[in-house]
Amino acid sequence: MIKKTTYLILTLITSTVILSCEKEIEISIPASQSQYVVEASINTRFPFLNYVFITNTVDYFKPDLSLNGVKNALVFITPGIIFGSDTIFNDTDRIQLIAIDTLAKLIPALDSLIGSFSGVYMNPILLQGKENTPYRLDITLMDGTKILGRTTIPKIVPIDSFSYRKEKVINRKEIQAFLTFWITDGPEKNNYRMAVRNYTDSILYGWGAADFYRTFDDELLNNGVRPFMFSNSWDEGDTVNIYFSQIGRKEFLFWQSFGQAANNGGPFATPGSVKSNITSHPSNSVIGSFTGYALDFKQIILK
Repeated sequence: MIKKTTYLILTLITSTVILSCEKEIEISIPASQSQYVVEASINTRFPFLNYVFITNTVDYFKPDLSLNGVKNALVFITPGIIFGSDTIFNDTDRIQLIAIDTLAKLIPALDSLIGSFSGVYMNPILLQGKENTPYRLDITLMDGTKILGRTTIPKIVPIDSFSYRKEKVINRKEIQAFLTFWITDGPEKNNYRMAVRNYTDSILYGWGAADFYRTFDDELLNNGVRPFMFSNSWDEGDTVNIYFSQIGRKEFLFWQSFGQAANNGGPFATPGSVKSNITSHPSNSVIGSFTGYALDFKQIILK
């Protein structure tokens, strides 16, 4: 069974309590207008991680894909061509994504996995991400809302090598393993996002199924071999799956702002705190991201 299913399910805060040094003051704030939430992803390696999840959930950060998933949407992703300073998209190349509950009827193995999930759209047969390629996202909802997003899958930055050391840690019975890997960062501005999962099965059922994430850039350490040292440890014998991606700058800023907001009272604790890279008509009716992942994958068994 899927223990976690999505990372990006946002909500609006409709009330707050402010504490002063003298007494508690309750302030009632009218409910904000509902917004659609979109998590759209395309990567270079795993077709089942190419999907669009649409919701208008009002339950705060609840990891449940069945929650208020938006049905009956028309969803297309179109690969483009970079021609000089222009990006050209041809509608004849667009690929329609199919609702996951409909897809399960065509792929019986999915039926036992998705349960009552809705609002997820994919096409694992036709939609294959390629590096150095732009993509356009087009969504039309039943109420007439149109959502547009663009992303580019940059070049893949592979994991060059890795190592780990084992040592006894105070107050832990098992021997612990501390992992480090190295990449070669180029002279250009690079932005990275990594998902990590400790599990024998390397299949990630949605980006939100990872145990944790790291988003960072090369502002402080650029153009050379650089290590990434995990601060946490694993038990001896664990299987660590690392999904390491280069992403675009706008996508990096979204995930960075999302992480900061999530740890600081919620994405809407401060107005405009989440930097979406998708738009809609009518305006201000959507929040979220369309992210292209130039993905390298490593599975490491800590023997």
